[in-house]
Amino acid sequence: MAAHSETFYAAVMPVDVTPPIGTYLDGYGSRKEPANDIHDPLFATLLMLKAGSDGVALVTLDLVGITLSFTEKLKAALSPVLGISGEAILVSAIHTHAGPVGFMGRVPLLGNFDDPLLQEIFLRKIRGAAVWVKDHLQPVQVGIGRGEIHDIGRNRNDPEHGLNDSELGVLRVDDANGQPLAVLMNYGCHPTVLGPDNLAISADYPGAARTALRKIYPGTAFLFTNGASGDVSTRFTRRGQGFAEVERMGNILAGEVLKVMQVVTPLEEVAVSSHVATFDLALRHFPSVDEARKKIETLEAELKQKRAAGLPAGEIRKAVTKLEGAQGQLDMAQSYGDTKTVATVVQLLRIGPVALVTMPGEPFTHIVLEIKKHSPIHPTFVVSYGNDYRGYFPDAVSVAAGTYEALMSPYDETIGDKLIQTALTLLAER
Repeated sequence: MAAHSETFYAAVMPVDVTPPIGTYLDGYGSRKEPANDIHDPLFATLLMLKAGSDGVALVTLDLVGITLSFTEKLKAALSPVLGISGEAILVSAIHTHAGPVGFMGRVPLLGNFDDPLLQEIFLRKIRGAAVWVKDHLQPVQVGIGRGEIHDIGRNRNDPEHGLNDSELGVLRVDDANGQPLAVLMNYGCHPTVLGPDNLAISADYPGAARTALRKIYPGTAFLFTNGASGDVSTRFTRRGQGFAEVERMGNILAGEVLKVMQVVTPLEEVAVSSHVATFDLALRHFPSVDEARKKIETLEAELKQKRAAGLPAGEIRKAVTKLEGAQGQLDMAQSYGDTKTVATVVQLLRIGPVALVTMPGEPFTHIVLEIKKHSPIHPTFVVSYGNDYRGYFPDAVSVAAGTYEALMSPYDETIGDKLIQTALTLLAER
């Protein structure tokens, strides 16, 4: 890229946050055993960008998700060290299903488990990274690029005709010598190559992509952010669920990132800013406990018939997830009670012409594509699992079809439009 801007600075630091063997893993309600191995380390990576007196920071975590309360604790710990407001810090999880429990709070089917000790370890390690980052800001040049990935994610309810967002967004930060200091990648797909039978700690395919990229750029920090992942996974593209397949998927992502890194467009001038909007998510009406139990009985019978008919594994998995969704309905009917709304946030972080917009959970592809299509800022990348986790955000089609994700969601078919409008309003105002 071109020579660096004298007024733009950055520093980045990844810290190893791998929990010990024996930790329980998050993401699958059917997994009852604790971790018995560490396949690859988990990281929290802090990137700070500063233009003049304005600064922003991003923290990516190798976790399935985080609550807003944990995010607020983390921001409170980092803000005085970095010298920026908590509103200028974006925190997101990559959504690996082979990371530790303890950060998600109450989630239907996954239970209710916080781990204050592990949270404190994360907080201290990331705060330590902030101390280092604050003292090592250096002049940088920033470039942006976009690519396409077609062989990792597929719509997991309709692989042939369903939506998925194939766009890969890349933000490259170079030092004064033109060497990449940090690379932020944004791509939407569940990191669920590894299934519930896996008991090894891992960052799944995003971790494998980082490993592959660091073989070429050993001095570079690679940060992964998820995008349109709510209805997109590797269910119909993976050739297995072991670590060989994790590596293959990671190599596909790494290959496209590597290509885009070589053709990014350097930014002549860079300004940074961040804004947070607080709003309430309206919960839908839940079925009665009796209705939920009857639905479970119906889906159990359908699953039994499909297994007896010897249908393909993908179709069996769809039936299994529908049943899990119905079980989630029962859990939500028993858990939410008279609660009508839950409070959360959407954040807009600007880096030059790039807009990063967070979603506090798992948005369906339709939501993400609509935000990108109508955003007045180009490019706009949507960061899922950003700052909070409030479950699946389905579209109206999936709600009508009764997919697993829609059944597991505490919201009705209007949630997508509400999130789109909230994000677009924030983008238009800034």
